[in-house]
Amino acid sequence: MANTGSLAQDLSSRFEVPFGLREFESREPFTCGIHEIDSLLQGGFPRAALSEIAGAASTNRTALTVSILARAFDKGECCAWIDGAGTFDPESATEAGLQLNRLLWINCRGNPEHALKATDLLLHGGGFGLIVFDVGDTPDSLLRRMPMASWFRLRLAAEKTGTALIALTPVPQTRSCSAVCVELKRSKSIWRGRLLRGVASMLEARKHNSMKRAAFESVL
Repeated sequence: MANTGSLAQDLSSRFEVPFGLREFESREPFTCGIHEIDSLLQGGFPRAALSEIAGAASTNRTALTVSILARAFDKGECCAWIDGAGTFDPESATEAGLQLNRLLWINCRGNPEHALKATDLLLHGGGFGLIVFDVGDTPDSLLRRMPMASWFRLRLAAEKTGTALIALTPVPQTRSCSAVCVELKRSKSIWRGRLLRGVASMLEARKHNSMKRAAFESVL
């Protein structure tokens, strides 16, 4: 508890929102701004819940997450990105329109255990509207060592604090722990002449033995 308290005090001096357990003014889900996806998810990624975005590299996993964060910042939210593999690029994020002054970035340098502990600490500290738990570039063999009890603990912490927790994984991991689980698959590369301009992906949402799909593109 001492660690959580000192963290909240330090963060409160850096961000314009109070930290600690509190009621969020909005209960609306976090949208990505892509109509087909927001409609498929019945409004977006829910607060007070664990969601999962799974997908291999170059499937628009990061692009989709950046879109969610950008719209969260527009609403005045403070967010955190727990970077398990150390692959988050602040310069590219700025070019994509992210307000880095409202983002806490924690680089765990390839240590998924540190990423899990950091996410757990921030969740229990409260204050963040949205936390991204990014282990998308962590080998699947390492992720499968993460016990299901850890996912349940993260889900319960999100429910208690009202925070939206979005896990980025290479393949689906959260099973029944997640309120939303989507998987991204690369459809094709988008070329303009010999210049690569973007990637087209198919998003699949699985829940209760049913699956829905939505297509979208990102432009480089």
